[in-house]
Amino acid sequence: MRLSKKSIAGIIAALLAVAVVCGVAVWSVPVFRVSEVKVSGTKELSAEEVEEASGIHHGDNLVRVDVGEAARDVAALPWVASATVSRSFPSSVKVKLTEHTPVAFVKDDGKTRLIDDRGEDFAEGEPPVGAVEITGDTGTPDDSGEDADALHTPEMEEAVAVLAALPDDLRGQVGTLDIEERYSMRLHLRDNRTVYWGADEDNANKARAMAAALQLEGTSFDVSNPELVGAR
Repeated sequence: MRLSKKSIAGIIAALLAVAVVCGVAVWSVPVFRVSEVKVSGTKELSAEEVEEASGIHHGDNLVRVDVGEAARDVAALPWVASATVSRSFPSSVKVKLTEHTPVAFVKDDGKTRLIDDRGEDFAEGEPPVGAVEITGDTGTPDDSGEDADALHTPEMEEAVAVLAALPDDLRGQVGTLDIEERYSMRLHLRDNRTVYWGADEDNANKARAMAAALQLEGTSFDVSNPELVGAR
């Protein structure tokens, strides 16, 4: 039996009406409730801290969870570099985040400021394992206005670039990076050996030269020219 166009239109309208009613019901009545918030990507933060920051609670209507707002709230945590939040039907919310990678810290006006591998000072607190203290001539800000910040200087940017170029295991051996002057940096290792780095240039090759040099006898090494490493 062939249906007339009017009948087909009626059926479509009825189906749309049913869909709308179902949609309104699911939106209004918590058919899908949040029973779990799955957090991934944490190192320094706990899953509980992230879940609390998201503002999502067990029993919430999953359909009505504002994932955009939740992601912004999680991203506002000092340790979080980026965050995404998504629904996972029938009953879960997934929070995926990337934390800052702290490579350095500076003691400034009685505070310890943590700096990530992009040069951003993102938090204050106890430096984690692998973060290196930057000391010495940290320079002066290019901006002399009210927003001038002693952590945002060419010298500091170069020091952070050097530390970011070191593999984790190598950076973990370094206690402090001392800026002797512009283009002149020296690494002081935790076992009292030193490595003269020089300027912020050819960092990848210098890192490889440093790793090789530390296998040699001696307490002082010079990798400022990675093709001609000095040791004494």
